[in-house]
Amino acid sequence: MTTLFPRGLTACALLLGSFLAVSPAVLAQGWSWPSGDRMPEDIRLNAQLTEFIQGYPSFRAAYNGQNSLPAGGQVRQTTSITAFIGARLPWAGGEFYFNPEYFQGFGLGETLGIAGFPNGDAQKAGNRVGVLSVARAFVRQTFALGSETEWRPGDFNQLAGYVPTGRVVVTVGKFAALDMFQTSSYAGDTRRQFWNWSIWSSAAWDFAADVRGYTQGVAIEVIPNPSLAIRYGALLLPSQPNGGQLPLRLNNLNHIVELAYQHRWFGRPGAIKPFAFYSLGNMGKFEQALSISGLGTLDPDAALATTRRYGNRKWGYGILIDQEFANNVGVFLRASWSDGRTETFAFTQIDRSVSVGFSFKGELWNRPGHAVGIAVAQNDLSRYHRNFLAAGGTGVIVGDGALRYGSEKLLEAYYELPVYRDNVFMAANYQLMQNPGYNQDRGGPVHVLGMRIHARY
Repeated sequence: MTTLFPRGLTACALLLGSFLAVSPAVLAQGWSWPSGDRMPEDIRLNAQLTEFIQGYPSFRAAYNGQNSLPAGGQVRQTTSITAFIGARLPWAGGEFYFNPEYFQGFGLGETLGIAGFPNGDAQKAGNRVGVLSVARAFVRQTFALGSETEWRPGDFNQLAGYVPTGRVVVTVGKFAALDMFQTSSYAGDTRRQFWNWSIWSSAAWDFAADVRGYTQGVAIEVIPNPSLAIRYGALLLPSQPNGGQLPLRLNNLNHIVELAYQHRWFGRPGAIKPFAFYSLGNMGKFEQALSISGLGTLDPDAALATTRRYGNRKWGYGILIDQEFANNVGVFLRASWSDGRTETFAFTQIDRSVSVGFSFKGELWNRPGHAVGIAVAQNDLSRYHRNFLAAGGTGVIVGDGALRYGSEKLLEAYYELPVYRDNVFMAANYQLMQNPGYNQDRGGPVHVLGMRIHARY
């Protein structure tokens, strides 16, 4: 088993030292816990293990390309094990979290061939032998906006304790962009809910991430009251597509702003979360690449590499809506758009995406702890991205060498049941995919069957 500890831990240590240096100013906030039966946690330990097994039979395809999903069918598995360690720092509002993670396995087709990929735990760098790495290492600091407090229960990367009702929360270090932005009650946890990338994420947001799905940066949340949160993040992009290095440069940042409004519609809880992003990074430009390739000296991929400059731009926006529809029934809607002029650098090749689905709790059919979900999604590309693939270009996920364009369309359904209390769960999953890689010549359909085993403490 090989071990990988990113250089980002050094930066996290420096950031932690900076917080220690300013601790007297933080202590001057003057907010404290009320007395009562609830005892805040100083240390918390959680862990999870998730095993995905997926497979599909052969499907119709006129040809295979470099990044094509193999048409002959296959079965793949992934395993992830994560420890979630949290500790309260010796001043008001300070917390530190550390998540070592083990990963082994491969996604279908080596995690290539489908922009809306069917396994949310699959990383773009698979491993036959397990790899231990640092998934998260960050400091979280809460500043009070008033004296009123509320109880926050303990959870993964969340210490139980009282927090100010109005607060500013600053997170610095290594974490996942989706830990804080575009989170959903019904389609956000791939280890308990939907598996497909274009369902549990706002897929046209090419969010900052290294090859294993994590980034480094700062996130700021302003929460004036329990119904409203304003969030901003400045997150480091990799130095190359799907890369592992995250250069600390002002022209290598994914900026995101999100407004989260919690509401009650006809007495039922829901949330509306519009967002916008603006990225500066070492991304290649599609139009320039095709102009260079047209001269006949370089193929599209080589031409794209010559157009990469730090400071090249990508921008977009979207919205997430969560809503309780009836007792034990929730519905969600995700829609996102990006300009699509520059290559996908960190997530997946989707420039327009919309997904909608329902989540049902087992109390509806007298099976507490059971859950069912069903959702549909459609993914599309910008004309610049489409022209590049049609000319023979490839990207981090898809690229068949040619393209007769068609929207990626998919359906996903899952059934989850508890095996042991609230600690072990099993789920069956089915996904139907039309035009994987946006290619009608390899249009399938592809029928993906899967099983998930998830244990948590």
